[in-house]
Amino acid sequence: MEGLRDIKDVVEVQEHSLAMLIGLIVAVLFFLGVALYLFKNRRRRRKKPTAKEIALQKLQNLDYGNPKEVVYTFEADGELFVNEKNQEDFNKIKKELEIYKYRRDVPPLDEVVKKEIEQFIKGLR
Repeated sequence: MEGLRDIKDVVEVQEHSLAMLIGLIVAVLFFLGVALYLFKNRRRRRKKPTAKEIALQKLQNLDYGNPKEVVYTFEADGELFVNEKNQEDFNKIKKELEIYKYRRDVPPLDEVVKKEIEQFIKGLR
């Protein structure tokens, strides 16, 4: 055993591979999460409003000071929302608005008709 002088004691080798592996995994998961978030929300950001959404917005922003615009806008955009429940109300309002159509000078909207239109629009949501 005297001839084996070149054997040395066990020396601790500092190895950082576990920390590097964990760091790499965390970084990959972070970038994967960011990419997934951006991909998922891309559709929501580029979503264009539907015809019904545009029509509802127009109906909610009616200017009751201009009766002709109210009549034509209500008739055109209100048609999109007609169903079995509100068919009678829509036809009733449409019939009441006939006097405001096809004339050069029209009187201001009647308050009763205005309230009916507002009630119809509130029920559209």
